[in-house]
Amino acid sequence: MNINSKLSSRLKVGLLGATGMVGRRLAQLLVDHPWFEPVIFVGSETSIGTSYRLLWERKEKLLQGHYGMQLWNVQHFPKALDGTTISGFPDLLNSDIEIVFSSLPERAGAFEATLLDSGRIVFSNSPYRRFDVSAALVVAEVNGNEMRECRLIKNPNCVTSGLALVLAPIASRYGLDAVVVTTYQSISGRGDARYAADLVIGNVYPLFGSEEQTEGNIRRELDRVFRSSFVASITCNRVCVQEGHFVEVRIKTKNPIESAEEVLHTLSLFNPLKSLGLPLSPAQPLVVVHEAGRPRPLQDSDHSRGMAVAVGNISIDDDVFDLRLTYVVNNLVRGAAGGAVLNSELWFHQKMRARSDSAETLRTRTALHSSS
Repeated sequence: MNINSKLSSRLKVGLLGATGMVGRRLAQLLVDHPWFEPVIFVGSETSIGTSYRLLWERKEKLLQGHYGMQLWNVQHFPKALDGTTISGFPDLLNSDIEIVFSSLPERAGAFEATLLDSGRIVFSNSPYRRFDVSAALVVAEVNGNEMRECRLIKNPNCVTSGLALVLAPIASRYGLDAVVVTTYQSISGRGDARYAADLVIGNVYPLFGSEEQTEGNIRRELDRVFRSSFVASITCNRVCVQEGHFVEVRIKTKNPIESAEEVLHTLSLFNPLKSLGLPLSPAQPLVVVHEAGRPRPLQDSDHSRGMAVAVGNISIDDDVFDLRLTYVVNNLVRGAAGGAVLNSELWFHQKMRARSDSAETLRTRTALHSSS
């Protein structure tokens, strides 16, 4: 079904938390999107009426000044949004916009609840209600069918977003008993809240015991996405990289693996959304890299505009585990803003397909009735 041919105009959408790091990346992804047109950009009360460009460039300069020009490359404001000012939440609530993308901090999650009470559909990167059974926690290629009847669709932590893609084809072919994960996460995962320089510059900062509950959240998210009994051990660290998380994975499978080439082939074939033609869906969700010393965040976080996960170092030669590999996920695109947009595309495709099927069923029944 070609949705582009069925749309007379782009659907107007709103961005909640538009001035934050993930909100800014959402604006970049949506400004030229063929299906959705962002028209309301909501920020904090103190930012209402302020130039979006001014706020954007100010935040990027603060990050660059804090971490240094050699580490931090600024993200440029989209020219198509010149003249845009930041709106308040009432402007969004009183509009006729039905679809909202949210990247709020958890403490501000009540705004999402208000939108849901008003009948909106919310695609959210916020931790707020991420584990609520009434919300869908979705990685589009893995459990996209779970959002069919939901109006609050969450995407998981940036590490989990990549990990779920890597584990899904392995789980399908071999089954999973245990997964051990060690992360080396970029500082942009913290958003605009800047780390003290001595924690991350020239350093590795373990997140265990910190205010960031990343390790526990990843375990809980895996349980929700896979609904399975495999156990997981997670260790998370921050490293001095701007964008792209590097992750080591060790796996015990239920069924034997014959060769590393077999795993490579399994990962390369994984592409459940291939036939749908979703605008942000990567040509290949898992890109296998063969070069020694790869994948690396700087070289491998932008495959398919940041929507593909790069996998490498695949090995079955281990005395403890059946399989070892590493991957790089773009934490701001695939792991955050892009994951939310892809979920919205799949949700919209499902709705359009359901309407098309209902119309076809009605035509068939009418034809049968007429012929009788």
